[in-house]
Amino acid sequence: MLFLEKFKNKRIKIIIGVTSILCVTLSVYFFYNGKDNKINSEEPESFVETYAIPESEKVFINGIVLPKDSKDFVLSDGEEIDQLKVENGQSVKKGSILFTCKNPSIINEINELKSQVSELKSSQEFNDPSISLEINKLNAQIKSLSENSYSKTLAPFDGKVFLNEESESQSGFITLQSNEFYMKGQASEQDLAKIQVDQTAKVLILSTNKNLTGRISFISERPSSDSSNEYQQQSSTLSYYDINIAFDDQEGLVNGFHVQASIKLDNSYSKIPTSSILESEDKYYVFKDLNGILKKQLVEIESKNEEFAVVKSGLKENDIILTTPTEEMEEGQALSMYESSKSDVEGKQKID
Repeated sequence: MLFLEKFKNKRIKIIIGVTSILCVTLSVYFFYNGKDNKINSEEPESFVETYAIPESEKVFINGIVLPKDSKDFVLSDGEEIDQLKVENGQSVKKGSILFTCKNPSIINEINELKSQVSELKSSQEFNDPSISLEINKLNAQIKSLSENSYSKTLAPFDGKVFLNEESESQSGFITLQSNEFYMKGQASEQDLAKIQVDQTAKVLILSTNKNLTGRISFISERPSSDSSNEYQQQSSTLSYYDINIAFDDQEGLVNGFHVQASIKLDNSYSKIPTSSILESEDKYYVFKDLNGILKKQLVEIESKNEEFAVVKSGLKENDIILTTPTEEMEEGQALSMYESSKSDVEGKQKID
């Protein structure tokens, strides 16, 4: 009897232990399962998506700095330098005398004619009309030849003089270069139709990393014949055309410096998501993100469809607009009012 009571008590303890373990296990299961369901049932964190207006397309032109005017001076056959009026590197004004020349053969001919005149005058004992006529003819020849016996060369424009050694220049012993420079470059046939005369350009001097501004002053209508151009060599299937750019400022320019011009294409139209446009009183507007503050911006629409709209005016490159604004939004509000967490989505959409 005592044995049965002990056995019964032991069985009750086992049942109680197993029941306790089951209760703990079920409690843990329902706790974590309920937590997961709670997490899954929560709405995803929201954010305000934005779109950045892309930069305008640019055309790049590589080239070199050259003087606007340059002239080489050579001597004519039979001429010799009589007097050199300038020094190497000297700056001169238009009309200044650069050098004078003489023609020894003409000078010798003049001296011979003068001798003949002297002989005729010395042999004239009487007033012989024929001798006087011959003297007049010789004097006329002397006068005509004298005009070509000596000559002076003037500077045709303001500039700097360079005296060339024979090994330096085959075209002339003196070179006059203007003090005004321009850029000479080349554009491929792919870019030729995108640019036009008087377009503005930013020019980078590669050696000094200095930026200048200028305008396109000339576009050739004929392909360049300069086969030494490195860009033509790299792409022999394309034609290249000479482009000249006039600088707004001459400071820092040196003859021969290599430069690169960037020309922003004149295209003020922007393509944006149609969902970013709101309408009020027959006017279209978007909301810009100005450092987290909403800015209402009126825009002029050129055309639009369900996905995209072409904006004619009101936006510029790098402006950031809201992709899906609401009519409840007001100018001056903080963007944080409409987002529960920031998202790294700025400029997030790409419109092809």
